[in-house]
Order: sequence, then structure tokens, then C-alpha cells
Amino acid sequence: MSGFTWRSGRLDEQIYLGRWTTLAIGALSVAFGFAGINIAYTLRHPHSVYTGYLVGAVLGFLLHEIAHREAARRQGCLAGFVLTPLGLGLTLLSGLLRSLGLGIAILAPGYVAIYCYGGWAPRSVREDVIAAAGPATNIALALAALLLQPIAPPLMAGFREINAWLAFFNLLPFHPLDGSKILRQNIMLWLAMLLASIVLL
Repeated sequence: MSGFTWRSGRLDEQIYLGRWTTLAIGALSVAFGFAGINIAYTLRHPHSVYTGYLVGAVLGFLLHEIAHREAARRQGCLAGFVLTPLGLGLTLLSGLLRSLGLGIAILAPGYVAIYCYGGWAPRSVREDVIAAAGPATNIALALAALLLQPIAPPLMAGFREINAWLAFFNLLPFHPLDGSKILRQNIMLWLAMLLASIVLL
């Protein structure tokens, strides 16, 4: 997920930690948010679908956020991932609900904050390109896992499933998710990416 901070000096509520600590907490919360307490099975069954969830969450989340950041930087903006109390809380709550067998998975522990020229995004910045970079990365990872699934079926199935879900969830057309920004500027790109994520699920 990515989002512009429109006013300089005024940020949304955020949790301030070191960059890699913040990313690590975000990645592990996504793994728990998707698999719930069952993520502990990775300790006893390293080739299981849950290991796929864990590895897929860590790689998928990190590369998703890095893709947003790099896409923003290529357009002359500053960008960095931040945790939010609400997003992290909802992600952890999803893990608890999925531990009880409920199928809800809100995986949004934070977002990539984007700052352009003193807090205001210039007209030349393509917000849809920045927003699409994250879910496009997850679609590519899910597709790669699908192709590799015959080699390690349970592990690659988990890797594919969580990355496809990360893409699908972020492509929902609701603010502040990536889908709302892509849909606003490029409906065909949004539709193609959404359909790809559904097929990969």
C-alpha cells in the first residue's frame, strides 16, 4: 500500500522504529495475519504450505513495499515504509480470526509514505504507476510460484496463495488501498491486474 502525504509537517499517525525493524514487524505480521497461529507449523514441517505462507509473506511484503518506494523515487519523490497502529492492529486481528477458522484477511500493517517537493505531489507524478508497482510484484511472485509448484507442491502453493492474496487485497478499489489509485487513473490496468490476482488465487 502506498500513499501521498499532502501536507508538509503533518503526518498520519505512525509507529516510528528503525527502517528494517519496521519492515520486519510488517512482514511477520502479514504472515500471522494470513495463517494465524498455524504459522507455528513451520517449525515442525519446514516443507509445508505454512512455510510457503511465511516465506511468501516475508519476500512478498518486502518486495511489494520496496517496489512502491523505488517507483516513487524514480519520479523524484522521497518514500519509506511506516507502520500504523490501526493497520497493524487489523492485520494481527485477522490472524486471530483465521486461527478460529474465519476467512478474513486484512493485510495492511502500514504503507509507503510518499513525499514530493515539500509535501505536495506535482502533476507530473504518476500515482497509478507507484501504486501498481507493489501488487504487480506480488503477481509476478505468485506466477513464479505457480510455475515452480511441481517441484515443491505444498511450499510453492502457500507462497503463491499469499502473494496472490496480497495483490488481490491491495487492488480492491477502496481508499487508501492501491486499487483506488490505479482505478482512478488507469481502469484497464487495474482490471487486468485484479483479474490476474483472482486467477492466481
